[in-house]
Amino acid sequence: MRTLHQTGYLSKNTSDQLKLFYNEFTPETNEIKASLLIIHGMQEHSGRYKEIAEYFAGHGLAVITYDHLGHGKSVKEKKDIGFFQLNRPDKKLIDDAEMMSDHLSDQYPDVPHFVLGHSMGSFVTRCLLQRISNRLTGAVIVGTGGTLAGISLLNTYFSIANKIAPKQKTFFNSLFNFVNNNHFRKDKNFGDTSWLSLNEANRDAFTQDELSGIPFTNNAFYALFKLYKKATKRNWANPISKSFPFLFVSGKNDPIGNFGKGVMQTVNNLKQDGFIKVDYSIYPEMRHEIMNEEIRKEVLDDIYKWIEKLL
Repeated sequence: MRTLHQTGYLSKNTSDQLKLFYNEFTPETNEIKASLLIIHGMQEHSGRYKEIAEYFAGHGLAVITYDHLGHGKSVKEKKDIGFFQLNRPDKKLIDDAEMMSDHLSDQYPDVPHFVLGHSMGSFVTRCLLQRISNRLTGAVIVGTGGTLAGISLLNTYFSIANKIAPKQKTFFNSLFNFVNNNHFRKDKNFGDTSWLSLNEANRDAFTQDELSGIPFTNNAFYALFKLYKKATKRNWANPISKSFPFLFVSGKNDPIGNFGKGVMQTVNNLKQDGFIKVDYSIYPEMRHEIMNEEIRKEVLDDIYKWIEKLL
């Protein structure tokens, strides 16, 4: 099925200084089965999800991808990439996701609504569900993690750093990549982006993308770890109905998911807490960007089949 693509900028209030850039993909037939909001990860942008969005639009879904504040085209100048906002940046990321979800709901009020969040976007999504799960039909959580040792210490450190030097690019960028790459150092073609995917073409595309891989500021890491803690605490899903459908998707060799352990910890905790519609797919050998691996078609087919069952 052919798809239509349009772009735009959106803000909650006309007084907002910054508007979020978004892409909308729809089937050419305009026969919309459902909507899907895609929430991207850290240090990337919505443009990297074009083929993914086209896949779902080609199956009859209206899809929106957008650039987080401090990412992609949602900045005034390129130098602003990697900085969100000084006050409560974590809340702003969740507010923006809710605004985009509402935008889809307003355009397509009579269809089921889904959300898919990857990596940092998975933590935004989990926080978003704490607010508006009653307005959604299901959530696909991709490349997420479980509880993280030392998260409180990281929150404290970056809370102070955000007050002292919010726009400073921090040493933690290098440490973050070092830790994530540690498992892959014996790779034949090892590089800084080895942890992202087994697919070397995807790694090269990320490296060559001028809007991807730009280091985070203290402010951005402050927001990230605030989100992480809120999204992974033991009772994070308490506000969500026990009948709400989840699909967790991860590569077995994804360090963010602790090589499957963090994902299964999350899945098992939800089941122990009485959630009755928790599914998961963990793909052997695959890494963090599971939707950009060479098995992309298989992964997207599996996600769509799960969505289709709920329509």
